[in-house]
Formats: sequence, structure tokens, C-alpha cells
Amino acid sequence: MTILSVDIGTTAMKMGIYEETERDLSLIRSWSREYPINTYNNGLFSDIEPSKWQQAFIAGCTFFADLAEDVEVVSLSGTTPGFTTMDGDGECLYPAILMLDQRSRVQAGRIIDAVGLPYLLEHTANVPVAGGCSLASMLWIRDNHPEIFSKARLFGHSNTFFCRWLTGSGAMDPSSASLTALYNTTANDLTWNRDILDAFGLDEGLLPDLCMAYQSPGRLRPELAPVTGLKKEPAVLIGGNDAVLAAYSVHIDRPGQVFNINGTCEITMGCLDACRPSQNYNIRTHVIPDRWFSFYVMNAGGKAFEWFKNLFCSEMDNDRFFDEFVPEAIGIWLDRDSGVRYMPYLMGSRYSLLPLKAEFLGLTQETTREELLAALVRGLCEYQRENLKEISLEMPLDDIIVVSGGVISDSIIAAKKRWMRNCAYVFEAESSMRGAAMLGQRYLLERS
Repeated sequence: MTILSVDIGTTAMKMGIYEETERDLSLIRSWSREYPINTYNNGLFSDIEPSKWQQAFIAGCTFFADLAEDVEVVSLSGTTPGFTTMDGDGECLYPAILMLDQRSRVQAGRIIDAVGLPYLLEHTANVPVAGGCSLASMLWIRDNHPEIFSKARLFGHSNTFFCRWLTGSGAMDPSSASLTALYNTTANDLTWNRDILDAFGLDEGLLPDLCMAYQSPGRLRPELAPVTGLKKEPAVLIGGNDAVLAAYSVHIDRPGQVFNINGTCEITMGCLDACRPSQNYNIRTHVIPDRWFSFYVMNAGGKAFEWFKNLFCSEMDNDRFFDEFVPEAIGIWLDRDSGVRYMPYLMGSRYSLLPLKAEFLGLTQETTREELLAALVRGLCEYQRENLKEISLEMPLDDIIVVSGGVISDSIIAAKKRWMRNCAYVFEAESSMRGAAMLGQRYLLERS
């Protein structure tokens, strides 16, 4: 059985062909393409044209031309929200609003004022914030582009848009719906919250159907078969949030397990056996029943290293910066006191309605770029530490943290052990793409 896994990332699409044999998965071939996002209005707006996703997908299918005709399942992993406004034909009416976006702070505050924070936490399990809250983005569209809102027939996330394009049916899974401020995340019962919809005069018909991540809203439309080479008109699985699927790919499914992803964003996820909401972190449902994740995000994790290199170490290539400079800087300052502190809000915060910004504090004429880099690493670690402290009050945490991502190295793990949590760290090569393929495997097994 052949599965096409599609990871719609924030800045790139990754695709892989997996072979399902004897309940195992083998990656046969992979492909990726980067695409630019739009960041403007002093960095407060961040979006992308969904046509870039479509173009990348078709290019990937062309790359897999000799394998595409055997594909029986297409499974999606998506950046969340990638909030997309669609007309009755599924065509995009406005660029997809990304998680980094900050334009809807006023609307997020209005949601809290109208509904009340206790109700939001009790039912949706999350505090609305700009970029990460679909309802805030929806209200921003209505407030600022009423002519577009009047044409809208479907609002959804990146996987909703893809599913609508590929099958003709729009859908969303709970791991994606968790941050809409409209899903009953605590109950996780595949229902939208009608009280909140009514509070803002919104029609539930504008929202996609809800289904589990491993379910299929439909098969590939026949007219797309010649374009994609997917001749079997495979079932399309709605899939789920990319970070959740990354955790799924390394078998994070037991309460108390902790997973720390170090990509463009840094994300710490704690697996929960019950929904435990807080104002200080997000809650996402798992792609399997009866599990949730505490979800703590630093918008600029790996992005902060990229920024630092470009500004302070522009004479270095990536290999020299990450293989030599970063370990050296951490080694110098790991066990020394430093008065330099880094406030890590280079790309804002998901947990504040204020446009927080990054700062270096405590600089003197003797401060070196090595000390600045060490302060940056420490600031990122201490940010995650506060979240782990809070979660540990709710439930016992494993004494092992699974870490993954392109930024991870022995020196970064030593820094995490010193400044984030004193425990063992185990590196696992996660893959949102593989997590989506695992959903495809489940789908096939249930039908065999």
C-alpha cells in the first residue's frame, strides 16, 4: 500500500511517498520546496497566498510521477492556523493568515471581553491571541474587509483549504480546531461552540465539518488526476497540526511525556490525560482520542539563531556558526555568571495581547558577541523552564525529555540541562510528514 504524505509547512512544503508493508512504514522518496511568506506592516502582518501551496504540491507530484499512480491515500499535515477565507468554489479570497501574524490583537481582546476568560478556558481551553486564534482573524476580516467577508462561504486552516481543493469537501480535525476559539476543546466531541458563534453573530455553516485526523472527507476529484498523476483517486485524510503529528511520529502518547521541538519556532509539548487549560500556554488535542497536549511556543526559536548569525556573525557560514561559534559561546558561559539577559520576544508572544519585543539587557563595553549568544540561548531555555514548572504542578513529568529539530546539538542539550530542566535528553528525528503517513497507515489497516 502506498501513502503520499504532505506537510504544508510555514515556509516550505515537504512530501514523501511511504510504502506500508506488514504494519511498517518505509520512506521510498521525499521532496521539498521552500516558498516565501509575506511579512509587512512593521512585522505585524504575516500571511501567504495559498496558490503557493498548490503550486508546490503539483510540483511534488510531478517529482513523484513514476510512483504517483500507485498512491492510495494522501494524508495531510498542516501549519496551524494558516487561516484561509474561501468562496463557494473553494477559491481563496484573501492570503492565508499565519501563526506569526499580529494584526488581530484588538479582535482577540474583544473576544475575551465578550465571552469571558473563565468560559473560554472551560470550553475552548485557550486564551484568544492574534495569529493563533481563528475567530480573531475571522473578525478582523469582517471588520476590515466586509466585501470579502460577505463573499466567504468557508473559513478554515491550511488542511481545510487543501482538502477542499483536492476533494471538494472542506473539513478540519480537532488538533487544528483547538486554537480556533470556536471548538469545544475540553470536551473534544467534534462540535463547534454555538454560544461563542452566537455571541458574534456568526453562522456555523461558515465553518468546516469536523472529523478525526485519521478520517477521510473524500477522495481526490477526478479532474485533478491528470494534473497530479494520482490515477487511483486516493482517499484524502484531513490529518492534523504539524507539531502534533511530529510528536505522534516519535510515539509521544503517554501522559507525562515531554517533547521539545527546535525548529523555526521552539515548542514544548506535555502529553496530558485530561484537558488542563491555563492562561500561560495553549492546549491542543492529540490526533488520538483521550489525549491532549500542553503547547508552549516561542515564536522565534531557531529563527532567533538565524537573526543572531546574520546580525553579529555575518562573516560565518552556517557550518562554522553552528558547529564552532555556538558551542564555543555556550561553553564559555555555561557555568559562569553573566549580567546579560535576553528577553526572547523577537517575533512577539502567543500569550500576550501586547506586541512584545526582544531585548538584550545588562550590556557593558566588555560584552562580547559570545556572551550575547549565550544569553540568547539561556533566555530561550528559561522561557521553556517556566512552562515545565507550571505543568509539573498538574501532573508528574517524565525524567526524560525527547528533543528534536535542526538546532539541536550536544552544546544546546547541555544548555537545556543547565537552564531549562535538569533531566536526561534524548534526541529523536521527528517528522510531521511521517506522522501524517502513520495516520494513512491506520486508515489502511482499519479497512483491510
